[in-house]
Amino acid sequence: MNSRSYFPNYYSIEDIFVSQERVECIVNTKLLQMGFLDPGAECEDLSPGKSVNLPLWYIKELKINNPYFSVDVPMIYKNVHKAVCEAETTHIELGKLHPFFYEYGRYLTPYDSNHIVGKIVFETMRQRVRHLLDISKNTNGEGKPERKLDDIENKLYEIGVKTNTFYINWLQMKSRNICISEMVHEHSKKRRRALLSDEESSPQGPNKRSST
Repeated sequence: MNSRSYFPNYYSIEDIFVSQERVECIVNTKLLQMGFLDPGAECEDLSPGKSVNLPLWYIKELKINNPYFSVDVPMIYKNVHKAVCEAETTHIELGKLHPFFYEYGRYLTPYDSNHIVGKIVFETMRQRVRHLLDISKNTNGEGKPERKLDDIENKLYEIGVKTNTFYINWLQMKSRNICISEMVHEHSKKRRRALLSDEESSPQGPNKRSST
């Protein structure tokens, strides 16, 4: 598997960074002895309507319709909403807004009662993916637009530049060896395993031939 590929899981550094983010939540009911969650609280209890910041890893453990907290949509997604509607997201410095814009939004989507975060995340990527392809083809040394890209976009950009370089080298006959893709390689291994399994399960055995 490509060492640069990324999929959120328990051992992913990127996923750990995202899950440490704090999310603003509104208290729905009186919570006894929970005042310590609010550094500015003057009593031991949390009153309904109080705003507290909770880590995302804790929010993930709560049920979506839990009776204790309501997740408030972070302002960064509200700010992007206008640009999404006007199809101008390519001008946004997404990495400056949040280094893990898409992943953070993916975790918050189930807790968004207005159902706008998921749409914003989807539309932002849909509008920016073509622009991402265009800049990845530009290998004239202008450098990567770090602040405009979030973590996932940075990875896609690096893969795009690498793929485009391989393609140009192939067109210019600079590459002598053509490597098969990972998918084809895995498929070939599965076929070999299936053939070996069929030979072993055959009554004649793998080394015997049928007599005429």
